[in-house]
Amino acid sequence: MLTPAEQSPPTVPGRALIGAISPTRQVVAARPIAQHADPDNVIATLRQMWRDTFARRTSAMLAALLAIDWQYLRAGDAAGHRPAAAAKHAVAGSGGIGMPSTRHRQHRPVSFCLAQPGDLAVDWIYLIDPVADTVAVYTGDGRPTALHRLTG
Repeated sequence: MLTPAEQSPPTVPGRALIGAISPTRQVVAARPIAQHADPDNVIATLRQMWRDTFARRTSAMLAALLAIDWQYLRAGDAAGHRPAAAAKHAVAGSGGIGMPSTRHRQHRPVSFCLAQPGDLAVDWIYLIDPVADTVAVYTGDGRPTALHRLTG
């Protein structure tokens, strides 16, 4: 069971996946976030992106997040705010895409069953619910830890 956001465990930086779950099949479709993926950072960033970049349209934000793999998420991040080498990989208002190697970028989102995620090699899983405007936080092994409202 998810605990209220105020009771979430201490944050630890690490790699993560961000996506959504199909309620009928319990199958997750997600994309990796390679850096700065601790819950405090990611939830704050998602709230700002939801508000400022996507005008509180959760479905639009989720579609954008599932479109590509992410090196990092950062609301308000424009190409002009990053070093030149990273600027060409920045998505204004969302973050930086994964570097163009097959190891970091996939053509399709990662799919797995949340009840048995297997070894995903991530510390955190963030699942966005576009109907409830929430983000559920799970540990990398699929244990629920917190539920955050995007309106936070």
